[in-house]
Amino acid sequence: MAGLKTTSVIRSKEDWTFLDISTRDFTHGFHLYPARMHPEIAKRLIAKYASDRKKVVFDPFMGSGGVLVESLLHGNDSVGIDVNPMAVLLSKVKTTPLDSMKIQKEFEKIILKSKVDYERKKFYDNAPKSIRLEFWYKKDVLEKLTILKHHITNPSIEKDIADFFKVCFSLVSRRASNQRNSIYKIYRMSKDDLVNFNPDVFDFFVDVYQKNIAKMQQFRDETKNITAKAFPLLGDSRNISKSFDKINILDDGKAHLVVTSPPYGDHQTTVAYGQFSKHPGLWLDMPEDELYDVDKIGLGGRKKKETREFDSPLLDSTIDKVKKNDPNRAADVHAYFYDLDICLEQISHSLKQGASHCCFVVANRTVRRIKIPTDQIIVELGKKHGFRHKKTIFRTIANKAMASKNAPENKTDLTGDTMTRESVVIWEF
Repeated sequence: MAGLKTTSVIRSKEDWTFLDISTRDFTHGFHLYPARMHPEIAKRLIAKYASDRKKVVFDPFMGSGGVLVESLLHGNDSVGIDVNPMAVLLSKVKTTPLDSMKIQKEFEKIILKSKVDYERKKFYDNAPKSIRLEFWYKKDVLEKLTILKHHITNPSIEKDIADFFKVCFSLVSRRASNQRNSIYKIYRMSKDDLVNFNPDVFDFFVDVYQKNIAKMQQFRDETKNITAKAFPLLGDSRNISKSFDKINILDDGKAHLVVTSPPYGDHQTTVAYGQFSKHPGLWLDMPEDELYDVDKIGLGGRKKKETREFDSPLLDSTIDKVKKNDPNRAADVHAYFYDLDICLEQISHSLKQGASHCCFVVANRTVRRIKIPTDQIIVELGKKHGFRHKKTIFRTIANKAMASKNAPENKTDLTGDTMTRESVVIWEF
């Protein structure tokens, strides 16, 4: 690899672990979501690279909207896009300050009417037909979920407030189901666990509501003098201009700072965003095709027949190593970086040249026992798109919902380390 510039690694004197800092302050704690970026990372990067409140922050892999929340708290307009409709709903609710008194009045109506309906055995035919309902929900749970759904989707409720309740309902529908809530993929509890599992949907709803209304009040108080706006959009980072055409807060159609954490690129063995969102999304009547396609259209979701000039010797050599162990998995790695390279190209077109920064938070996964040095590969990929690598900061992952070991080949006696360290890659543009 002669002539290749060495990556600048910063062993920062600042603490980037954030072990003692909550990930659930303000609206960050509204709802579970896989592999969320620690809010403090976004907060620190925005404060450093978007200190001018006129700068627009952009997250091309928005997830549940943590970067947008931090942008609002800092006073910056922001845009986020994601292919997952559940991500868009979560982000929209988390970035919309609401009057807690108005929400409380609607809550009291919802819970009172729901309990009356249950006492009268009045249920509703609104459960998603494409879910094996009797397999995933106990009878009492299912009945109460249909009642709650009926009342939170009452058309007389103001839309923003109804969306707030939909997020509460989504979390309740997951917690009260027969799924193993400790993981993000869809697996049923064991028979023994199910015997002792007797959730009360209404009690769950009250608990989630009380926690979320307190966080909403905290968020509204903090942003009451802030005029910044957030725009969470359903879109694809391989076609950013299509999303940017919908908004008018940009600087000549451009943003100034990207803060993002792209998907890991392996929905089979790491994070399945589509599986996580499937059941709650169906309960909320989101389009089935959009929910089912999340993992397929995500980065690396489909193998590529065509080739692409990566201009990354490290990526080429890494794919060759994986190919020796498993050609099929090598094709998955190729597909992921194929899509990510297109996204980097698109991001370069979306930033104000000479006045912007781009920050990626990535973790280096392992495929067939081969470590994929994503943090170094993207530096090589970014170079041809005009990104000037400034530095890479390493941080230990704390409080992340991911086991320290997994079985990537689905063999229980053959385990490997999962991702316990992240790299914050920072470019100038």
